[in-house]
Amino acid sequence: MKKTLAIILAVIMIAAVFAGCGKSASGGAVKVAVLVPNADHGWTGAVMTYAQEHAKEISAGGKYNVTVITSTDATNQIQQVEDLIANKTATHVVILPQDNSLEATMKKLAASGIPFTMFDRVIDSVADSAVAAVKGDNNGIGAETAKRFIEKGMKPGDKILIIPGDNSSVPTMRNDGFFAVLKENGWSDDQIAAIESTDYTGWSRAKGHELFVNWLDSNTVDTIKNTKWIFTHDDEIAMGMLEALKSDEISAEKKQAFYDAGVHLGTSSGLNEIYSVLKGIHQKDYTAEVAGLADLFSVTYDPAMIKIAIDDMITSIEGGTVPKDHVIPVSVVDASNVDQFQGFGDAVSK
Repeated sequence: MKKTLAIILAVIMIAAVFAGCGKSASGGAVKVAVLVPNADHGWTGAVMTYAQEHAKEISAGGKYNVTVITSTDATNQIQQVEDLIANKTATHVVILPQDNSLEATMKKLAASGIPFTMFDRVIDSVADSAVAAVKGDNNGIGAETAKRFIEKGMKPGDKILIIPGDNSSVPTMRNDGFFAVLKENGWSDDQIAAIESTDYTGWSRAKGHELFVNWLDSNTVDTIKNTKWIFTHDDEIAMGMLEALKSDEISAEKKQAFYDAGVHLGTSSGLNEIYSVLKGIHQKDYTAEVAGLADLFSVTYDPAMIKIAIDDMITSIEGGTVPKDHVIPVSVVDASNVDQFQGFGDAVSK
């Protein structure tokens, strides 16, 4: 009798385990925390919006409780992750790290056993512990920019200006892709080392604007005229440059030198404003500024990829297989094909 009862209880327990797949240990919905930076610029703002929309869609089914948690800075996000580990407020995590200063905290998360997916900014030391590292092709952005410049006539040793994002893995990968193509096309290490870069913009339009003006102010007319190739890491930075050119902050002599250079401006992300500029329908009318450039293009880096990062985590929870290194391909957008792409952020057409 006791043996029969034990068998019955064992069967009941096994059935309960299978019934609980996709449920938390307490029997409620599986708690997934999505940690992203606050809307400090257009791209992260779009990431936050897409994450909130997708979290709502998934949570509506009742099986999962997906919560989006935003952070003001790295210190704030570090505290959020450490609180989550200590209080076990979620069983799974999707995170866009603020920057590389989260490395020690991400190691704690990995050691905690809480499954996590990283999005966009990948902390290399914990990448092997992640369910997946989901990102756009940052190397591809740099590579496609370099290829475009070379197609348009850039030669080894030409003066290049890079206006970077921040100190995370993203700008590093974009530059690595850019430099790799240069090396494949005859650039020496010394020539690559001589490429000029401004300070970090922090992905800020205002900072990009400021650094561009400072660069023009601090260089001679001859240097400006000889700098034909500018690689920015984000459309917000490019918009800051266009706004500066439209303003009266730059002397007429330096502005003319810039236009005389015939600048090829490569940027990335897919901001609606840049697409409006490429279409010639921006409400502020940047027609003159664009006409002063030899080329303007943007390489895609869709913030909606956060949905893929969340979906990869859900797929993993459900027992499916996801790519460990999930790279989303990029496309080059210019005036000839911009109508084929959907930008993000507010529409700013006339």
